[in-house]
Amino acid sequence: MRILTYCDEDLGVAAGGSRQVLEFTKALASRGHDVCVVAPQSERTIPGISMSPRVQMHFVHVMRWGGFRPLSFLMNSTQTLTTLIHEQCPDVVLWFDSPGQIAPLWALRETSCPVVYFVNGLPNEEVRGIWRIPPLLALLVYCLHLAVKSAAAIVSVCPELLDSLQSRESVDSSKLRVIRNGVDPIHFSPLPQKLARRELGLPEQGPYIGFVGGFFPWHGLDTLVDAIAIVATSYPTVCCLLVGDGVMKPILEAQVRRLHLSHSISFVGRADFTEVPRWIAAFDICVVLHRQTRSYPGDSMKLWEYLACGRPVVATAGPGYGDTVNALGCGLSAQADDPGDLARQIIALLDHAELRENMGQRGRSAVVQAHTWSARAAQLEQVCQQAIEQTALAA
Repeated sequence: MRILTYCDEDLGVAAGGSRQVLEFTKALASRGHDVCVVAPQSERTIPGISMSPRVQMHFVHVMRWGGFRPLSFLMNSTQTLTTLIHEQCPDVVLWFDSPGQIAPLWALRETSCPVVYFVNGLPNEEVRGIWRIPPLLALLVYCLHLAVKSAAAIVSVCPELLDSLQSRESVDSSKLRVIRNGVDPIHFSPLPQKLARRELGLPEQGPYIGFVGGFFPWHGLDTLVDAIAIVATSYPTVCCLLVGDGVMKPILEAQVRRLHLSHSISFVGRADFTEVPRWIAAFDICVVLHRQTRSYPGDSMKLWEYLACGRPVVATAGPGYGDTVNALGCGLSAQADDPGDLARQIIALLDHAELRENMGQRGRSAVVQAHTWSARAAQLEQVCQQAIEQTALAA
């Protein structure tokens, strides 16, 4: 299958959207497909750029001055797509959505090539700044409508987003498909905990509670800080390691100072992607929280990474988080924005080392069996093939 992939993600940035595109690209190529990716030119080194001889990367020049950036990518990517469609005759276009970036519609207007549209968010809940101005927001919503209408299949990581899209756009349910995020079980694999702590320069004692990711409002890390204050009354040597960075860091640091928790909470800073499994291995318990800032929960990659590393997880109760760890038997769930309940779940796991070990093993086993990027790519491959066959029948 020849797959032309379009995205507006800076693939050199270690973020969920770019990781999703790169991982799907690698997994589809490993399954024997030829994948051509059109993306903005990045100012950073892109990991896995020589990922496979079956992968071609076409980087589009963009102007990085405020509002000129999306407009320049729209115009330049349209030209690139038009050329590639003419030269390569792809079997399907895999379009990772970005509000207003409708270059595939323009490039495909004289062809019958099917589109698989991967929706990661809705404009009215995702865009910020100038794009919140009503006329501009209305334009983005209209672009989404056009993309949905033209797509042969629509994919998302969470069913709640597709439900919202279906109610707004009256989409035929047969076009909708949920494909969750995944994990590379080779990169993210269990490592000896003592060795990991020694290599990271951590004291042996612990216990260690850990989070790896961006410090954003929807991750509810302020609730974790409050919970650690409670956990410390039962486990005075507890240490919570916050690995990452983000807009919430100054607020969290102030909260730690106010609660006099500097001895219990450490801000590690950003970790190189190659080092993330070592940090996870050093934790006794991993935490992934979710605060409701939009109508759909999304699907956290870090949850799958924690599980692939064989660590037990405490997650926020609800779809995509606590429901997942409960169903897999690999952790416990805590009520959203409830430090007391979060502390109780953490303490329950700290009190039972054998339970933590068993949960970690179950999580790793579940991931290897059904939640790898290869497994997700097989699902996406099936959606693409069905889109190709349905388009051929309709021709």
